[in-house]
Amino acid sequence: MFFDFGAMIKVMLKRVESGVSGKGLGPDFLEGVRDLALSYGLVGIAFTRDDGSIKVIAEGEEKKLEKFVKKLHKRQFFSSIENTYALWREPTGGFQDFSCHGVGVE
Repeated sequence: MFFDFGAMIKVMLKRVESGVSGKGLGPDFLEGVRDLALSYGLVGIAFTRDDGSIKVIAEGEEKKLEKFVKKLHKRQFFSSIENTYALWREPTGGFQDFSCHGVGVE
């Protein structure tokens, strides 16, 4: 029996584009998002939009992404989450690591 492990891995990898709005979504929140993503071995980016909401694009194993999104959308990091969304897509493979961009983020 022959298994195409490359095809199996491709099926398991996903991309999620998620947004979070609320209060307390400053640099500490972004750094918390990065730490959470790295703890799941994800790659991608999180950044602050002009309206103060956060957009997150992450790629990795589907099950890890599901856990990441659940934690991301819960009240955490001393913030008050008001609205969230998650759009599931096929991965592009365009990220090498997980980075954050926003005011006060190093």
